[in-house]
Amino acid sequence: MKPTIVDDKFTAGLFPPRKSDSHKGTYGTLVIVGGSEKYVGAPYLAALGASALRTGCGIVKIAAPEFLMPALRSRVTECTLFPLDAEDGHIRPDGKLAAATDGASAVICGMGIGDTPATAETVRFLLDTLKCPLLLDADALNALSKDLSVLDGHRQSVVITPHIGEMSRLIKKDTAFVKENKQSAAEKFAAEYNAVVLLKDNESVITDGSETLINRAGTPAMAKGGSGDLLAGIIGGMLARGVPALYSAAAGAYIAGKAAEKAVKNSNEYSLLPSETAAYVADAVTEIINKNKKEA
Repeated sequence: MKPTIVDDKFTAGLFPPRKSDSHKGTYGTLVIVGGSEKYVGAPYLAALGASALRTGCGIVKIAAPEFLMPALRSRVTECTLFPLDAEDGHIRPDGKLAAATDGASAVICGMGIGDTPATAETVRFLLDTLKCPLLLDADALNALSKDLSVLDGHRQSVVITPHIGEMSRLIKKDTAFVKENKQSAAEKFAAEYNAVVLLKDNESVITDGSETLINRAGTPAMAKGGSGDLLAGIIGGMLARGVPALYSAAAGAYIAGKAAEKAVKNSNEYSLLPSETAAYVADAVTEIINKNKKEA
């Protein structure tokens, strides 16, 4: 199918004027499920939450193992924290996880969670219990690749955000095949598993199997650990305020790319950190909205 190129006009359309009598509950609650003993990642979890708020959601909860709370408290200012039970350094899917996600408008999972059997159980738990949109990234995708049957009959909108290597594991093809067949591979997976796929690359493919978009915004400076976490937060913020999954993923990729393009002007392609890019998300959104106003 012929894809649509994501641009300012497309993205600005997903940021309508807010109603004067709205409140934080109007714009949804995002729950971020992540972290483990090996991958503490407190700064990245904090940046995730801030980026979600910068794309418009009302409330962000970070649900992480209880032993990470001291590190998170020193980093997190705008988000609320929800301690989870852990076993052997990893999140245990139990009543506390259910309580953390109760009432969520969207959930993202996988960042720093670890590639373990416990992660597979957590992914299955979320797929079985959630009714709101669910974004799976990083180690949650590695868990999926071991048992795709967990996606059978899922009730919620599911977004997955693999890079080329993760996609190769999901479809059991080598990376060269995925690279050469990005659009068809993403479309086939999305259609088969009723999911939105954002296949990350220098030109990212975003598809639900019936509609496909391409994102060209970005810079090689984003080729660094943590960039995908930042992207997940941006998409999660849009999902939480009710933007459809396909368009959340497409606009999220575009905003992340534009923010990085801005950030790298004050750094360089080697030194730019994802946490620095996070500080430019608001600037990117502002420019996208204002450009569209001028052209209207």
